[in-house]
Amino acid sequence: MTKITNWGIIGTGKIAQSFAGALHQVPDARLHSVLSRTQASANQFARINNAAFATENGEDFLNDPELEVVYIATPHPMHHRDAIKCLQAGKHVLCEKPLALNLGQVREMIAAAESNGRFLMEAMWTWFLPAIMRAKSLLEDGAIGMPRIISADFGFNFPFDPKHRFFNPELGGGALLDIGIYPLALALYFFGKPETVTGVAVIGKTGVDESMTASLRYADGRVASCLATGRAETPCEAVIAGSKGYLRIHRNFWRSERLTIHRRDRESQELNIPIHGNGYNYELMHTLTCIREGRTQSPVMSWQDSLHLMEIMDQLRGSWSLRYPVEENDER
Repeated sequence: MTKITNWGIIGTGKIAQSFAGALHQVPDARLHSVLSRTQASANQFARINNAAFATENGEDFLNDPELEVVYIATPHPMHHRDAIKCLQAGKHVLCEKPLALNLGQVREMIAAAESNGRFLMEAMWTWFLPAIMRAKSLLEDGAIGMPRIISADFGFNFPFDPKHRFFNPELGGGALLDIGIYPLALALYFFGKPETVTGVAVIGKTGVDESMTASLRYADGRVASCLATGRAETPCEAVIAGSKGYLRIHRNFWRSERLTIHRRDRESQELNIPIHGNGYNYELMHTLTCIREGRTQSPVMSWQDSLHLMEIMDQLRGSWSLRYPVEENDER
């Protein structure tokens, strides 16, 4: 019988709630504990999700010998601090995206995982979903000939509220880190690291990028176009175009269950590929497999992938002269 692994969650927001739901869908995983900023929110989360232990005290949370793996669901600027504390305490870590705010922080998190011999992965759940994995297999099998262009967008119209996470620079707000990471990660998943990165952004009155576009160019002539905005509704689809046709990943592309292959020489083919569970269960199960195999990093979402992704985002922010307040005294 497979051993049940005890998980802890740091954070009690919407994503933490979704991940807690996934834990209940995986038989060999159990939500053991939760850490929140207040005892009241920790208690409420634990009660709703049947966790055995709830606390606002980080030391009590990490000193628990029964806790094995931590899922970090705190705001972006806290990922670096929280992950390193967990790794130094001997816990494995699955950390929400973006893994950190900048490349220097990602390198320090990886170093902490290496020195403590613990697993660390950025929670890029899209890479583990059945439809996305099937899309990659189709491209590798030549379903659209030679893939040459990717276009992906992620856009919603958030009502302006300077205190909202999206518009708050103190929380690493803006389109790039919050939602732009999805089309960028999709390009990285299918095409790998680009040769050059350029982009434009609309900086709003709170100092965050409310809308952004990025163009990725590859040495062999392939290109990717990525758009993200919190100020307009977009199709939220992705298209990979090739020499013989194109593959559409339907809305919402980051958790799609439908693909369509269009070719000039044959009828279009639609594939329905359902997600079983709420979607977070796939990355969860992969994390468990890696830990049980003694790995410190994933062969799918590797440390190098996280480094490449953050390097792209750092280049874009650098070209926009966009820094977050927490970085002002940071020499990275």
